[in-house]
Amino acid sequence: MEGFLNKKNKVFDLEFKILIPSILISIIGVVTLLSTTIQNDGTFGDTSIVVKQIAFVLIGYFFYFLISKINLSYTKYWQVILPIYILTLVSLVLVLIFGPTINNVKRWLVIGDIQIQPSEFAKITVVFLTAYVMSQKGKYNQWMLLLLSFLMILPIAVLIYLEPDGSMSVLTMMIWFFVAFTGLDNQIRNSIAILIILLGILGFLLSSILSNPLWLILVVIGLVISVFAYYYRDQWKTLVVVSFLISIVLGLLSSVVWDNILKDYQKERIEVFLDPSKDTGDAGFNVNQAKIAIGSGQIFGKGFGNGTQSKRDFLPEYRTDFIFASFAEEFGLVGSSLLLILYCIIILTSLNKTISLGSQPYFAMIIIGFTVKLLLEVFINIGTNTGVVPATGIPLPLVSAGGSITIVTLFSLGVIQSIISHSIQVDNTDSIVDIYES
Repeated sequence: MEGFLNKKNKVFDLEFKILIPSILISIIGVVTLLSTTIQNDGTFGDTSIVVKQIAFVLIGYFFYFLISKINLSYTKYWQVILPIYILTLVSLVLVLIFGPTINNVKRWLVIGDIQIQPSEFAKITVVFLTAYVMSQKGKYNQWMLLLLSFLMILPIAVLIYLEPDGSMSVLTMMIWFFVAFTGLDNQIRNSIAILIILLGILGFLLSSILSNPLWLILVVIGLVISVFAYYYRDQWKTLVVVSFLISIVLGLLSSVVWDNILKDYQKERIEVFLDPSKDTGDAGFNVNQAKIAIGSGQIFGKGFGNGTQSKRDFLPEYRTDFIFASFAEEFGLVGSSLLLILYCIIILTSLNKTISLGSQPYFAMIIIGFTVKLLLEVFINIGTNTGVVPATGIPLPLVSAGGSITIVTLFSLGVIQSIISHSIQVDNTDSIVDIYES
């Protein structure tokens, strides 16, 4: 193996289609934050948030390049994964016990002048833990591993929800799902099973929210798909029946969650999204102001520092949750399109790299996990700003102000870079695991 490596001139190639877009997005984030500090008289106000963001970006890139050089094969062992998992649970418990209450929530641990949001770092744990568990399917039944990974991730999601942070809790479970789904065999069959379950859940959930028969249509569609899938292949029958039963159970459970667990402000966000005419408070106001800001930017935007929605305090959370609206108002459709293109380059490049890792599911699942994490965060944040999804508190990676998400995002990209850098050495007949374990 040493001779094989010596034949290669580049041991740690950088994937510039990930590095350069991430740098450009980070610059966009800093520039957007700087523009929000411009006062009505044209002078800069308090720029401390910009200085902090630059520091977070630099720290993030330190971890990016550090992790890109590290051999990640050690993460395939439970002796490494288990302590990380326990540390994550402990940090989330400490938040609930000792975390300061800020805006009626407990989401941070404060150490001196540093605020750490463990729920952001928990997403790293979710990816590695799920990938490790599902990579054991050669030794154990994959469905038992799926259940085990779910039971291990569930406490993380529950602790995050109790902060309370429902949006982050749901995001965490979505990341788990995509990583676990990637680790299962027969994706076509599994996709149909998931579709049956989702239709049942959405059907029953909508029956609790809306007074129209839309929910019944979804349930009927799920039933029809179940019947066709049942008779399509004999080996699918058991899974189809189980999926249909699960859809009913989870559907009924979702109604209970809606009636007894979700808080009023969470219900209001969903109700306003489904029926804007019900808007009676901040749930719709925030999104409407964001849409006004985006629309007022038109094609080329109002220019750096000339945004009015954030300057006049119409746009809430214009440096975090609704920073995309701040950016779109000043840089317009052209700037927004450029930002989306940069995200797409990172996401598509990462997904494309998983193709060469088909025989190495552990590393493929890790890349899938962190790529889906980025994709979901971008989609949810911009979707919230444009009214495509219900209002949530998910920031825009590398653009929104915040240390934890910036560092975690760049760390995640560093992990992807590490796998890509090492896999460049692998010919079609060689294994990336051989490289990592040599």
